[in-house]
Amino acid sequence: QNHCYQQERNSNECNYDSFQHNKSSQLMHNSYQRPFARYATMLVSYRLSTSFVYHVFELLLKATMIGGTMDIIQAIEKRISCRAFTDQQVEQEKFDALVEEATRINEETGLHFQIFGPRADGTVINMSDKMFAGNPPCYAALVAKKDPVEEEKLGYYGERLVLFAEMMGLSTCWVAGTFDRATTRVDLDEGEVLHDVIPIGYAPAKIPLKQRTIRAGIRSRSKALDDLYRGPVPLGDAPEWIQACVDAVWKGPSAINEQPVVFVQDDVNGPVRAELIRVKSGMEYTDLGIAKYHFAVVADACGVAGAWEWGVGGTFA
Repeated sequence: QNHCYQQERNSNECNYDSFQHNKSSQLMHNSYQRPFARYATMLVSYRLSTSFVYHVFELLLKATMIGGTMDIIQAIEKRISCRAFTDQQVEQEKFDALVEEATRINEETGLHFQIFGPRADGTVINMSDKMFAGNPPCYAALVAKKDPVEEEKLGYYGERLVLFAEMMGLSTCWVAGTFDRATTRVDLDEGEVLHDVIPIGYAPAKIPLKQRTIRAGIRSRSKALDDLYRGPVPLGDAPEWIQACVDAVWKGPSAINEQPVVFVQDDVNGPVRAELIRVKSGMEYTDLGIAKYHFAVVADACGVAGAWEWGVGGTFA
């Protein structure tokens, strides 16, 4: 089937205790103290028997075993596009875990993700001085064919890798162009393209002024939360789980923060479609995959099972 993943149909109510909404319908996130207990309770309470829940649980288990301190929902809340890195190296066990996760993704999807650390001379990759303060100690090269669905998958599974890194306490940034390709190592098979790199490392305790200025300029382009949903009712009156999912997408990365994905419902109890407002650069297909992944993770946390179809207009039902 042409689905990202398949789960059993379940409740449409967001009764999962990690989500609360204030009067403006913005998702509020509580601190978690026992992530393993919470996910175990999900498996029992909702009987979600398919691979997606076990994938989320496995990510949590692996990240915690190697020093991670958060679960995937907290990673969505915490993640920012990090453009400043310290000289601290990524620990070997975390680097190995990234390699293992990238390998697993490649085996599942046919994508060609690669993880690179320092060369013998200590160099890794040169990022644009205009956009970054310091180079990262490692990076992921996200490789796929030049095809809209493949690029969407790259966004979906690339964000899975990003959130896995965040769960281990690492910082990341999606980068499509502001890096030096001459210093970038990547293996390309016939028909493949290097679409993005993900610098991975540790953020400084205090973000440099230049990076704060860049971030503020990019964030100023962000859309209002309500702009990401079109339905028979305003977002604030949509089912609670829909509000939670759209909020998680709004907090996710997109090319120059344009957030081109909109979620459409024809009926308040009907399926959700993921549409693109327009396609200008082609990076919107990657943004579509990222948005679908955030939506899927939070829907799962709300106890709502479904399947995303690949492609523009693909349905979660």
